Amino acid sequence: MAFMIRLENGTIANYTPVYPGGMTHPTKSALGPLKGPMYLHDCLWDGPEPGMQYAKEIVEANTGMHADAVIIIYDDGLDAIIDSIRPLKVDGVETKLGAADIVRQNDNYAGYSGRDSGITGNMSRGDAVMVLVKALSEASKDPVKKNTMTKVALEEYSKGNIVMSPKGSFVKLMATRGFESLS
Repeated sequence: MAFMIRLENGTIANYTPVYPGGMTHPTKSALGPLKGPMYLHDCLWDGPEPGMQYAKEIVEANTGMHADAVIIIYDDGLDAIIDSIRPLKVDGVETKLGAADIVRQNDNYAGYSGRDSGITGNMSRGDAVMVLVKALSEASKDPVKKNTMTKVALEEYSKGNIVMSPKGSFVKLMATRGFESLS
């Protein structure tokens, strides 16, 4: 899942969900053993640095939206942030789930081939991700949790579980805006 985030005066003004399904690079072929065009959901095959550039190019070619920066947050990094501030409340209810399962709990996979009828979610992938974003934003209103989240995010950045291009901009983002600006 990807989002285009528009900032105004350092504050998040808008999120636009960008579901990678069907988005292809305008000129590049698939990487590694993959065949056909390069898809957004496969663009990290050669690693995060070239992958972030490919992602920018794919999103711009398919949506017309230009990205000045790209952030990749791997599951381990996001789960470490969540674990650091537990209990996390999602829509007012405490959960022990990790990030991917919080999204899956709300995501309606209707239309995906091979899925069974036990689908419980009732929202799009973008809306399901926003449930998690809002829970983290709400948690960050507590100054102790905000500080903990920022510290852990910076630790995860140093471990490579959070990557941002251009380099060094993630530290600046955390220092100036933090998590409370996500809502």
